[in-house]
Amino acid sequence: MVVRVLKILVAAGVVAVAGLGTSAPAMAAANPSIVSVTCNDPIACTAGVWSAGSLMANPGDAFTVHNGVSGFGSDFDILKDGAIVQNVFVMGPGSASMTAPSAVGNYTLRYTGIGSADGYSIPLTVTNDPIAPPPPPIPVIGLQQVGVPASGDCADVPVTVGHDQGYPIGGWSKSWAYWIYNGTGGPVCTRTVEEIPNGDGTNRLVLDTNP
Repeated sequence: MVVRVLKILVAAGVVAVAGLGTSAPAMAAANPSIVSVTCNDPIACTAGVWSAGSLMANPGDAFTVHNGVSGFGSDFDILKDGAIVQNVFVMGPGSASMTAPSAVGNYTLRYTGIGSADGYSIPLTVTNDPIAPPPPPIPVIGLQQVGVPASGDCADVPVTVGHDQGYPIGGWSKSWAYWIYNGTGGPVCTRTVEEIPNGDGTNRLVLDTNP
């Protein structure tokens, strides 16, 4: 059974509204609000891979650190001039909250765990300036189409059709497409799946119920 898949990149719009008057703008959350560390190799983890290259926060902002190395614990440290000012231990896979220091300045966020005897670090900048929120993620939309089963009901599309690893099951509805029947066109079963972030640096595929 042939399955047609069309991937379309959809850019989400961003609207910024300038503040009026002379009052100080409200502080935003840390950007990004979640940073994750995973292994560079699932078999022999020789390096930790950060989900972001740097982190910005206002004093006292909370942010989440995620240890994506399954079955191993790791330390996340905030350092100032080489001295640890904050530490959390996270058993993977798992997350914990950290708080940006109260004093502005340049810090280091370090991960120390499996495969990282000396730690892996990214810069942490604490500032009083308002922080722009991160841009919304660009979802990956996948349009899948398959021939209508013999019953004529798209609910009868076999669960093995169009379900590569990670794809949800079901959600087919009847539509019409040019490609079926050697380009002469006809009814097909259609569904749309969307890749969305889990919040820990990974993504999942879900059915788009409003394509």
